[in-house]
Amino acid sequence: MGRDTGKVLGGPAIALVGIGAVIDIILFYFMFKFADEENLLMVILTAVLIGIIGLGVAKGLVSLSRRNYEK
Repeated sequence: MGRDTGKVLGGPAIALVGIGAVIDIILFYFMFKFADEENLLMVILTAVLIGIIGLGVAKGLVSLSRRNYEK
């Protein structure tokens, strides 16, 4: 019988995704600001940071999922 993912992940997952989304929104804002200033290095660095934050959130969700499914 399958488990409901929403019940398994719950509050910590919502907090993790929310924090990641807020950080990504801020980084996107700065990336476009740097693009307007024609600062290629900072645009690339903020794009890399956005990717790192996305990977961190994904790894965190996998960790939460594995921990809660083992119960």
